Amino acid sequence: MEIFVFGAGYVGLVQAAGLASTGNHVYLADISEKRIKDLRDGNCPIHEPGLPELLNRGISTKFLNFCVVGSTEYKKHLKDAEILFIAVQTPESADGSPNLEYVYSVVDAICSLEGNLKDKIVVTKSTVPVGTGDLIEERFKKNGKYPVVTSNPEFLKQGNAVQDFLKAERMIVGTNDARARKILGFLYQPLMLKQNRVINMSRRSAELVKYACNSFLATKISFINEIAELCEIVGADIRDIRQGMVSDSRIGDQFLFPGLGYGGSCFPKDTVGLIFQGNRTGLKLPIVEAVDQINKRQRHWAFDKLKQSLGSLKDKTITLWGLSFKPNTDDLREAPSIYLINQLLSEGAIVQATDPIATENAKEKLKDALKTNRLKLIDETYAAAEGADALVLTTEWHEYRSPNFVQLSKMMKQRIIVDGRNIYSPEITNEYGFQYFGVGIPTEVESI
Repeated sequence: MEIFVFGAGYVGLVQAAGLASTGNHVYLADISEKRIKDLRDGNCPIHEPGLPELLNRGISTKFLNFCVVGSTEYKKHLKDAEILFIAVQTPESADGSPNLEYVYSVVDAICSLEGNLKDKIVVTKSTVPVGTGDLIEERFKKNGKYPVVTSNPEFLKQGNAVQDFLKAERMIVGTNDARARKILGFLYQPLMLKQNRVINMSRRSAELVKYACNSFLATKISFINEIAELCEIVGADIRDIRQGMVSDSRIGDQFLFPGLGYGGSCFPKDTVGLIFQGNRTGLKLPIVEAVDQINKRQRHWAFDKLKQSLGSLKDKTITLWGLSFKPNTDDLREAPSIYLINQLLSEGAIVQATDPIATENAKEKLKDALKTNRLKLIDETYAAAEGADALVLTTEWHEYRSPNFVQLSKMMKQRIIVDGRNIYSPEITNEYGFQYFGVGIPTEVESI
């Protein structure tokens, strides 16, 4: 098929490269000339395991091509395409609503095509509020255009996005149009030869299901963090609590890890977005509101433990292992590390931070803080711990999971570990003379 994808961001890149891998002719368009040039040169602009290889395979087979919005090439292939995917960003507005200006700019671009467009299928991959498809359809009709507007939400986990696309657990198609269901089902069929996992539903249901899924997973994270907070107050151990919970098959073991709270581009934005949609209809969503509030409260956990152990943080050196919001990505959006760094700097602390992948992105995001010379981004893991009064584990990269505690004890000024991901344990760290703080874990334990 002739496929056109708007937006060479995270979702658009995976969508375009994934569809090209099954033999479709895909054209990926973006407004950034630099990003399109980088892609043509075979340079993947984001860190995502397996994506560079998938992109380069598409380029070498000539099934995947790139064009700048507005170019002659762009206009030609936009006209020829049968399926048009909208995969542009929908950033959060000040009131919590998703900003749809980029989505509507794509719709207007499609409206510039000649004819009534009845032969085309427009698919929203971007996460949009319920009813957006109706508004898109009305916008088309006002311009005398009548493509089939469908919803096809993405469920990609950063760090595993390629496999999530190529071996999708489900592919949701939101439309009541029989022809669109048939064509999109055929489009995704090569990814589901063993079992058809395409789920057909109405467009509005498809728009809502992404919010429902992400908010539910966020709920599990906030719930276990709230129970961990209670554990610290009453002297229980969250590790025991979690083991007792996940052995119940009705609960499952996914997303029940206490920590510094969720981050990234989806959970924070989608929970707030769902709250906004509820308020817009006059319906309060107290569970989702609590999830968001608990997550914001959890951002202070590591800072509070540092204050508890060190007192004044002025001129204290704090090491952060990890900057990205989760392993296997360089994404810093809503990362707990960024909130912690800003808190520490406001107290006059000195921060030495490191990350296997995300330091380049951090240089841009934290450029103002770097000018103060109280924040240092260090490439080598152990060098970042030199002279530290405390070490905070903020991201559970594999490189940090089995540290040399003897080496750390010699390098650090004070032996304090604040484990924001519960990767270590007091039973081990205490043996090397460290004061250990874990989320919901008692600090006083018997030595093994």
